[in-house]
Amino acid sequence: MSEEKKTMTPIADIFDQKLLSKIKEERISPKPRWHFLLKNYVIWIIGSLALLIGAGAVSVLTYLMTNNDLGIRHEINKTWGEVLLLTLPYFWLILLGLLVFVIYYNIKHTKRGYRYPLWSVLLASILASIILGEALFLFGVGEKIDGILGRRAPLYEFFINPQLDFWSRPEEGRLVGVPLQFFGDERFILVDRDQKEWEIIPASSTVERFLEKRPFAPEMMLDENEPLPPIRLIGKQISEQEFTAEIIIPLLPGRAFFDRPGHGPNPSNGSRCLENKNNKKNNERPCVLEGEGTMRSHPSPNN
Repeated sequence: MSEEKKTMTPIADIFDQKLLSKIKEERISPKPRWHFLLKNYVIWIIGSLALLIGAGAVSVLTYLMTNNDLGIRHEINKTWGEVLLLTLPYFWLILLGLLVFVIYYNIKHTKRGYRYPLWSVLLASILASIILGEALFLFGVGEKIDGILGRRAPLYEFFINPQLDFWSRPEEGRLVGVPLQFFGDERFILVDRDQKEWEIIPASSTVERFLEKRPFAPEMMLDENEPLPPIRLIGKQISEQEFTAEIIIPLLPGRAFFDRPGHGPNPSNGSRCLENKNNKKNNERPCVLEGEGTMRSHPSPNN
C-alpha cells in the first residue's frame, strides 16, 4: 500500500506542475462571481419570456379552436378530420414547440437544471404554458393578439389563421366577407377579402334569421352608424359574382383582417356597389358611403 502511494504522488505532482505552468503561460484567471450570476439571470429571463410567449400562443390557439365551428362540417360536406387539418393553426403549434424547447434548454443550463430528467422538464414546460395560456384566454388575450395580427401580420390568412383562407372558397360553397348593402330580404352586396363584390341571394328567411335571432353571437346587432361585421356564408356559387346563401354565421377569429387596407370595404381602395334592379324599383341610389367603409342604400332625394 505504501509503495502505491509513493508511485501515485509523483504523478500527481507532475500533473499539478503542468497545470500551473499552463495557467501561467496562457495567463488564465478565474472568472468573477458576477459573471456566473449574470449568466444565470439571463437564462432565467429568457426562459420566463419564452414561457410568456408560449402562454400567449396557447391563448390564441384556444381562441381559434373554440371558434372553429367543427359542428357545421356536414353543411360544408367535410369530415371532422378534413376541417381540422385544413383549419389547424400550424404556425402556433410550431411556435409553441420551439418555445417549449427554449424553456427546456434554459432550465437545463441553470445551476441545478442538470438534476432533472428530460421528460419532467418538457412536461413541466408544456403544463405551465397551457395553464398560463388558458388563464390569458379567459381574460381575452388570445382574441386581442389575433386582432392585432389580423390587422398587420403578412400572410395572416394562410399561416396564422388558416380559417380565413378555408372560408374563402366560393367554388366549394364557402364565402367570407363584409356586407355592404341590403335590399330587403331578397339580396345584399358583400365584399370578400380580395375586395371582389358579390351579389348574395339568401335562401328563404336566412337574412331574417341572421339579423333577428343571431344565435351565434349576440354582439352582431346591426347599427346604422357602425360598419357591418364580417360574416361567413354556406351555399353555392351560381355565377362569377353571384352566390346563394343557405346559412349565414358571423366571423369571429379573423374579423380584424378586414380592417386592413386592400382587404375589406375600404373606400380609399376603390370599393363600389353593383347595380341592382331593386334600386330602380325603389327609386334608390345604388350606394352611399357612410362611416368606416359601410355602404347602405338610401332613398333618392326626389322622394
